Amino acid sequence: MKGAIVLKKRIVISFVFVLLVFSSVTIYQYVVKKDRYSSVSIVPEQRNDLPLYEGLEFQEHHYLMKGNHWYDIYEFYRDSLPSHGWKLVFKQASIEGWGGFMLRFEKNNKELHIDGGWNPYANETETIFDLNPVQH
Repeated sequence: MKGAIVLKKRIVISFVFVLLVFSSVTIYQYVVKKDRYSSVSIVPEQRNDLPLYEGLEFQEHHYLMKGNHWYDIYEFYRDSLPSHGWKLVFKQASIEGWGGFMLRFEKNNKELHIDGGWNPYANETETIFDLNPVQH
């Protein structure tokens, strides 16, 4: 009889422990997902007029992709965003050094900056998106 009571207590304690771990993990995942994009002014995945270049993945405050893809990303945004209503107002690309680009578009009194470049030491291409009101 005493052994059965001890067994039931262990089962209840184990169940409560598993429930606590499960709920903690669920709450943590919710908070991380909710605050994931809090450091950026625009999220391409959440817009219909800003496609995300295939292979770019969000990391903290910028998008990364393994390998040297900066020129392909530059061409993609330079050529595709005008069909989404964005007007190209500035472009610059440099193959000297590591290679990188700057693009600026305007739409609905907003200014979209897209900057990117290749880091040969990490062998990664970084791309940053920034959306702000047009400054006159």
